[in-house]
This record gives sequence, C-alpha cells and structure tokens, in this order.
Amino acid sequence: MPPGRCGDPVSAVRRLLIANHRWWYPTLVNGQDVANHEFARRLARSGVEVRVHGMVAPLVDGTTRQRSYFTDGVKVSLVQSDFIRCLSATIEDFRPDVVMTSSPEGACGGEDIHRMMSLFDHYGIPVVLYVHTLHPVLSLFRTLKDQLAAVVTNSNYIAEKITETWNRRAEVIYPVPSSRTFRVSEQSGPFITFFNPLPHKGLHIVQELVSGRFKHRSFLFVEGFMEPESYGVALVRSGNVVHARRSPDVAAVYLMTNMLLIPSQWEEPFGRVALEAMYNRIPVIASNTGGLKDSVGSGGLLIDDFTSVDAWADAIERMDDPVFREEIVNAGSRHIEMFSVEQQIAQFKEVFDRLV
Repeated sequence: MPPGRCGDPVSAVRRLLIANHRWWYPTLVNGQDVANHEFARRLARSGVEVRVHGMVAPLVDGTTRQRSYFTDGVKVSLVQSDFIRCLSATIEDFRPDVVMTSSPEGACGGEDIHRMMSLFDHYGIPVVLYVHTLHPVLSLFRTLKDQLAAVVTNSNYIAEKITETWNRRAEVIYPVPSSRTFRVSEQSGPFITFFNPLPHKGLHIVQELVSGRFKHRSFLFVEGFMEPESYGVALVRSGNVVHARRSPDVAAVYLMTNMLLIPSQWEEPFGRVALEAMYNRIPVIASNTGGLKDSVGSGGLLIDDFTSVDAWADAIERMDDPVFREEIVNAGSRHIEMFSVEQQIAQFKEVFDRLV
C-alpha cells in the first residue's frame, strides 16, 4: 500500500536539524534530495520539530543571498554565503537534539565539511550521516568518521562499501517514494520509459533499442538534473522517441508508462524510480548491480548481462507477454510492502534514541 500517516512519534528527539551543503524542496533535482525531503516532512508529521539549513539552489539570481520558508511542516533556511555563521545562529536559536547531514553537492570541499563538523563538536551535538551515494562522501568524511555518532544509508550495497572502507557499521534505512508519484491508472500508457538519459545510466543501450529491434515502439526519455548535452552526448532524435524535461510531476510520467527501463552501467546507490514504478503497478526491468538489488529485488526483472543490448531486447519482449507481465507487477506489489513510512520512521527512532 502507498505510504500513509507515520506511526508513533519519535519520543527521545524533539528537535532535529538537517544541515547539508545542498539545496532543498521545491528544488527537487535528484533522488537524494527527494529522499531527504520525504524523510523530513514525514518525521515532522510524527511530532518532531524539523529544521533545514542548506544552500540556495544554483542558477538563481545573483542578488539572492538567503531564503527562508516553511514547506510540509519543515522550516527551511537556505544561504548562498556565510554557511557556517548562519548555521551557528540556527543552532543557537533552535538547540537541536540531533543533527543529520548527508552527501554534499559537488562544489563543497573538505574544508567546508571540517568547519561544519567542528561547529557540531563545539556545541556537543551528535551527528548522523545519511549516505545516499558513495562519492564524494567517503573521501570528504574519511578523517571525520570517528566524530559521527551514527551512519545510515539507503542500501545494503552502500552499507557494505562503508564497512569495507571505514571499518564501521552503517544501518540500512530504505527511502520511501513520495505520495506525489502515485496516480495509478487501470490502463497502462504507451511508452517504454527511461529516466536520466546519460551514458552511465545506459543511454547507449536504449538508443540501440530505439533504432534497432523496437523501431515500432514508443519511448519516453525523461531528463534529470544533468542534461545529456552536458556530457557531450546528443540524444537520438527519431519518430519513436519523446523527450520530456525534468518535472516534479512524475506521476504524469508514470500514467504514460507501459514499462520502466533502468539499464544502469554503473553501481546505482539505490534507484528510487523502481519503487515509484512498482507503486504505480508498472513492471520494472533493471540492471542487476549496486543498490538496484535492493530497490528492485524480487519485484522486477533484473538483467545479469546488463551490458548486452540483446539481453534488454529479450527482456522487453518477455514483458509483452500479458501473463508474465502480471506476474512481475504482482511481485512488485509484494516487494514494496517492505518500504513503508512506519518502518522508516521506526528505524530512525531507534538510531536517534541511542544518541540522546
């Protein structure tokens, strides 16, 4: 069932500060930012007071120095400069029980992280690191890992990498898709959908499918935060491909989707689009690599030989069998039962309670 109301409130922690060198909702630019906001708003609904201290999104008017607003019960403060000075003022005013930080955006460097962690140490606030992706987190926090009160992450794949690299345990707490992505229809859409058409996401695989065995099928390419042209790649422009710009209304995308392809050629940290598709009863075909083993698991079709175009073509044709398709859709409905709001909040409650 789709995520609903949260369970019991987090009793020990009444005030949580989320401090990241990142932007925040409504600037949803990738899965990590969506996950951070969904966690914050649901925790706020459970009775915890949540504040966010982050960065103003890039590409804004140069005169914009600071933004403060409420969204979904969460107070957000974003700055373009004086990150530490403003963070210190927030701590003095808010007096958080726990601070949570996560993967910084690309422009953040080691000195920025050291200053932030030193400030938390000065105030004696326990810090939880929520790792959504390995790089550059492992390098930026390498010398600071012993200052972290706890490390949580979004997949067993990343947890294993943290153990190998840092020799410390990371607790796996799965992200939960936003209810804004749910708009189930009785009829499936016409498109084979592919999010983030980038080289490491398997762009060449889908391009060969488009121009090869599936010239007669309709494909939907949905851009993410990074435009393909920024990688020096020109997308295939053909009669059977529709290109969609990045939009917060991904529910509309799923209404048009017949099946979802995740042909990642790298080790995905998690792959939340798989869960979104399953909640919308859309079959998922994905590479058997990285965190996709968790997000897709037994709820979709995992491709072992994911570098082979023929393997993907064969999988698509298998999904055209109505009996097999229904089996995969039902498997997805069973799989997403383990990704619930109640479970996520309860796990964070256990982590926070150990620190306070």
